[in-house]
Amino acid sequence: MKKIITLIVIVLLVVLAWSSYAFFFSNSSTADKKSSDGKSNDLDRTYTLKRGDLVIGLIQSGTVNAKKKHKLSLKANFRTKLVWVIEENVKVKKGDVLAKFETDELKEKISDLQIHYDNLKKELLVAQETEKIQVSSNKADIHLAEDKVVTAKDARRKYLKFERSKKRNDLELAIHQAEGTYKNAMDDYNKAKQTIAREGNSDKERELKNKLKLLTLKNKINSKKNSLDNAETAMKLFKRYDHPSMMMKLNNSCANAELNLKKVKISTTSKLLQKKKQIDNYVLRIKKDKTRMDKYVSYLDMMQLVAPVDGVVIYGNPDQRWGRVEIKLGMDIGKRQILMTIPEMKNLVVEFDLPEQYRSKVKLKDKVIITPDSLPTVKLNGKIDKIATLPVNIIYWDRASPKIYKSSLALDKQDDRLVSGMSVQLEIVTRVIKNTLFVPVEALFEKNDNFFVYQSKLGTPKEVKVNIGESTDNYVRILDGLEAGDRVFLYRPYQKKGGS
Repeated sequence: MKKIITLIVIVLLVVLAWSSYAFFFSNSSTADKKSSDGKSNDLDRTYTLKRGDLVIGLIQSGTVNAKKKHKLSLKANFRTKLVWVIEENVKVKKGDVLAKFETDELKEKISDLQIHYDNLKKELLVAQETEKIQVSSNKADIHLAEDKVVTAKDARRKYLKFERSKKRNDLELAIHQAEGTYKNAMDDYNKAKQTIAREGNSDKERELKNKLKLLTLKNKINSKKNSLDNAETAMKLFKRYDHPSMMMKLNNSCANAELNLKKVKISTTSKLLQKKKQIDNYVLRIKKDKTRMDKYVSYLDMMQLVAPVDGVVIYGNPDQRWGRVEIKLGMDIGKRQILMTIPEMKNLVVEFDLPEQYRSKVKLKDKVIITPDSLPTVKLNGKIDKIATLPVNIIYWDRASPKIYKSSLALDKQDDRLVSGMSVQLEIVTRVIKNTLFVPVEALFEKNDNFFVYQSKLGTPKEVKVNIGESTDNYVRILDGLEAGDRVFLYRPYQKKGGS
C-alpha cells in the first residue's frame, strides 16, 4: 500500500513539475515576443504550415522608363544662345513654349543674304543684256567673215573666168601680131633684096642707098624678132610664174578667209558660251542664296522649343549616363544638342539588368510582380518582353566587371501612380509549384549538413529534421518532416536575445 501511495505521489510530482516547466516557458516566450507597445507578437514569431502555391523566382531591381521619350533639341543648323527656359519638373501641355533662343545674329545673317541675293539678281540682268549684245556682235562678225570668204572666192572665180583668159588672149594676140610684123619685115627685106638683085647697082650712090635700105630692113626684122621673142617670153612668164602666183595668191586669200570665218565662229561661240556660263553661274548663285536664305528664314520658327505632347519636363538626356550638360541661360546651343526630354507617361516600361548567372532561369513572357520602392503596398503585374541577345559588362570599360543582359518588361496595365525614373523591385516568376508545403527561411536551420526546424508542441519547441526542395528569397519548400497545420518557430527558441 505504501508503495502504491509513493508511486502516485511521484507521478503527481512529475506532472506538477512538467506543468510548471511548460507554464514558465510559455510565459517567458510570450514576454519575449511583446513589442515596445506591449502588444503580443506571438503570431509573428511562429508560422503555421498550410498547402499553397509556392512561387519560384528572382528578385531584381529595375527602373520605370517611358517607352517613347521626346528628346527636344535645336533643329536649326545654327549656333545660338539660350535666352529663356521653362523650369524643370514642370507639367506642360502640348504646344506650350519650353525654351527660346537668341535670334539677332540669325536675322542679321538673313539681312546680309537678302542684300547679296538682290545684288546677284541685278548682275544677272546686266549679264543677260550683255549676252544679247554679244549675240548681235557675233552675228555681225560672222557676217563680215562670211563676206570676206565670198569676196575672195569671187575674186578667184573672176580671175579664172575672165582675167586669166583675157591675159592669155592678150599675150597670144601680141605673139600673133609680133609674128605678123616679123613676117612682114622678112617679106619686105626679101622683096627689097630681090628688087636690088634684079635692078642691080648702077652706081656707087645707088649701091650705098640699097645697102642702107637693106640694113634698115634688117634692123626692122631684128626689132620685130625681138618683139616676137618678148611676146613669147611674156607668154612663158605668164604660164610659169604669173598665173600660178596669182592662183596661189587667190587660193591663199580664199583659205585665209575661210580660216578667219572658222576663227570668228569659234571666237563668237566661245564668247557666247562665256556669257552663258556667267549667266548660269549667276543663276546657280542666286538659287543657292535663295535656298540658304529660305533655310535661315525657316530657322526663325525653330528658335523656340514647343512641347509635342503633354508631360513633365526633364532637363538634358536622361539616358545619357555621363557628360550631361548643365542647362542654364546664356549657354551656347548647337544643332541636335538635347536640351530637355518629355517622356510619355501613358506608355511606360520597366528596364532592368539581368545578371548573367540568372539568364538560364529567365525567359520571355515570364510573369513579373512589380513593387515601387516609394509605394511598397502597390503590386503590379507585367511580363518580360525583351532580353538582350548578348551580355555586356556593368562597367563597360572594365572587362572584369560582372556581365548583365539588358532587359525590359511590359506592364499588363498602365498605372497612373508610376512615373518615369521610379525605382521598383521585381519578383520574376520562373515557376509555380502548386499545392505544396513551405516555410519562411527564418524557420529553417542547418546542422551537420542536415536541415531542421523547431516545431511547436503544446508551446514547447521540438527539433524536427526536414527534407527541403526549391526555395525563394523568402520561402523554402518542405518535402518531408512536417504536415499542414504544424507550427514552427521563426527563431531559435533557446537563443537569448543579443547572445550566442
